[in-house]
Amino acid sequence: VLAPNEADIVLGGAFVKGCLCAHLGSALAVQPSMTFGNASGDDDGQLVATGCCSQLRQQQLPGSGTSSRDRLVNEPLSLLPKVGAAASGSCCLGKQTIGGALKQPGERALVVQGCKGSGGGEDKYYAGSLRKASDAAISCKGQVTRDELTEKARGLAIVMVGLPGRGKSFISRKLQGFLRWQGKRCETFNAGKYRREVEGAVESGRADFFDSGNPHALAVRKQAASMALNDLLEFLEGGGEVAIFDATNSTHDRRQMIIEEASKHPGKYHVIFVEVLCDDPEVLRTNFRNKVRHSPDFSGMDEEEAIRDLEARVKMYEDRYEEVADDTMSYIKLYNMSSKVLVNRIYGSITKTLLPYLMGIHIGTRPIWLVRTAQVPAARSQDAELTDEGILFAERLGAFVRRRLREYHGEQLPEKPVRVLSSTVTSCVQTVTAFLQSGSDFAPQVFRPMSALNPIDRGRLGGSWWIDLCTDKPPFEKVRECDPSFYSRWEDDKLHCRFPGGESYHDVMCRSESVLLEIEMSTRPVLCVSHITCIQVLLSYFRGSALEDAWDLAVPEHHVFEIVPTLGGGFTVEVVNVDTEPL
Repeated sequence: VLAPNEADIVLGGAFVKGCLCAHLGSALAVQPSMTFGNASGDDDGQLVATGCCSQLRQQQLPGSGTSSRDRLVNEPLSLLPKVGAAASGSCCLGKQTIGGALKQPGERALVVQGCKGSGGGEDKYYAGSLRKASDAAISCKGQVTRDELTEKARGLAIVMVGLPGRGKSFISRKLQGFLRWQGKRCETFNAGKYRREVEGAVESGRADFFDSGNPHALAVRKQAASMALNDLLEFLEGGGEVAIFDATNSTHDRRQMIIEEASKHPGKYHVIFVEVLCDDPEVLRTNFRNKVRHSPDFSGMDEEEAIRDLEARVKMYEDRYEEVADDTMSYIKLYNMSSKVLVNRIYGSITKTLLPYLMGIHIGTRPIWLVRTAQVPAARSQDAELTDEGILFAERLGAFVRRRLREYHGEQLPEKPVRVLSSTVTSCVQTVTAFLQSGSDFAPQVFRPMSALNPIDRGRLGGSWWIDLCTDKPPFEKVRECDPSFYSRWEDDKLHCRFPGGESYHDVMCRSESVLLEIEMSTRPVLCVSHITCIQVLLSYFRGSALEDAWDLAVPEHHVFEIVPTLGGGFTVEVVNVDTEPL
């Protein structure tokens, strides 16, 4: 809305000099190509002036007539399209002539005019209604449900569903690591672990123990599931934010029981079911072998015998398995490594973080390289170019990555063998550019600069001294000398305390979440070139360490963190000195 005395309005030939007051705020905003009304006198799309504030006065322009639509009285001004009519025309500044009124050159004006199609036709329909959303608010059952689910719950219970060997425990571990990295109190409660505590792995791990006709085994399994669920709810009651129930939960009755038990607790807990469905034979074979090699249930058994026993267990579950189909429940269904995803009653923050993460993770392996930007001259601005030593490092980095890519892809590299991410800082972009120019294998490769990978914003404590004094960690001792008051506050809360006018480590985590999702969803190797603070935050995820301790992680210069996913859902992290890499 324009400030007082900054605009003139021409309406149907009447020239009104003065201001656009706050009453115009929701009805008329000055934006390019915005359309309002019809100045020709047609009823369709009529724009009615019902008055103006006392600062406005009517003035007749030479050569213009006063129509019956030019009603201006000393009352608050409101501009409203006629109900049921779509407003059209054009809204612009500095128009010369309109509606028979001559606009003097050099004067500024808000011009509301009729346009082609303003009296009807397709333009009005495709432009969309200008009625406020509240005028046509939806109060149906679905909207009420959305409002209820969008409200922040006190705690979240993620309940896994699926047959054995479908990857439920893998997803549970991945989710736990991701949610803890976000700073949430999260724990996983595995029903199989409770079963083995009650009955023992050897006694309860064989296929006949999962026969529904075995009353003792059935009682033990119910007891174990009840123990796990009780501990889960106690965890949430004690201040936990997210609890993951890792079990088959294969029947509708079992899932309904979980909802009922959760509703008995005084806390407001939201229950979401995550069902993992898989019928891909190759994926199942991989999952089965991984399970029998590492699960205590098959300890000491021959691998092939263990797989046959697991297949018999799965068959017993299949006979009574019921897919999640109750649309009164909140659920996410993942089919064959998330190649298809179905969601129901999922709104709010879950759709921004949890759902994209579940869609991004997969069991494929590939190397991930995190590397600090190459060296720049001391006492230079943030836009400083690389030193000769920095360029040499980038070339050695290219030789290292090229060798690793041949180990991964084979001697014949694909057209785009690696996904490359970098910050937008000049030294970082130059590091990547020198890396790509180090060999013909990377000639067609493009990279993506992302501001999410930029170093922590230090606000008024910014300057080249930070980069100059960095060793393998940020120079927080120098920060104490520069600003003792801030350093004292930072020591009390290293995760959330922001630099004066800048960011905290938690802020860096929030913006780097999009980078992490891109790395997780990639099915080819990833090279990520960034800065100490951002690499520290990403490393805390891959190492499974607490985010509040990220500031103390060492990120040495001219070294690469080589990260490889494991079958269990974690990562191995190896530090490689690239200075020893032959060119």
